[in-house]
Order: sequence, then C-alpha cells, then structure tokens
Amino acid sequence: MTTPAKSRQRIIDHDEVFTPPALVNAMLDLVGGNASASIRFLEPACGDGNFLAEVLRRKRLVEQTSRKRERRIKTTIRR
Repeated sequence: MTTPAKSRQRIIDHDEVFTPPALVNAMLDLVGGNASASIRFLEPACGDGNFLAEVLRRKRLVEQTSRKRERRIKTTIRR
C-alpha cells in the first residue's frame, strides 16, 4: 500500500492536516513532557501517528533511564 501524497489538493479534498514533528514536540512539552508509564495519552485522529510515535519514544526513554538508575543503585548497594 502506498502512502498518499500530502499535497495541498489532498488536504482540500479530504480535510487532512498533518502535524509537523517540531509542533508535536512543542505541544507535548507544554503538557509537561512527563511520559511515565502511568500517564495515558489519547490520539483521536492518528494520521501518520506523529503524536503516538513521539509519546512512545518518550515513554521508552523514561523506562530506559529508570532501568539504568535502578542498576546503578543495585551496583552501589552490592559494594
């Protein structure tokens, strides 16, 4: 399946508007940017999934940082 072109005419014909990644980041930063596992996000439109992809990236980063911190603590305790 091919991705439809994001042309001006397609926007006019189908009322599609895609949020640029820079704007997605700015909007997520406005709501705190905290992407802990307990926070829920709603993406009612999806489109290209720009919001979902960035939220997932942020959640994964939080989890990775948390695991690294936990390993450092366990290593320190063992010494």
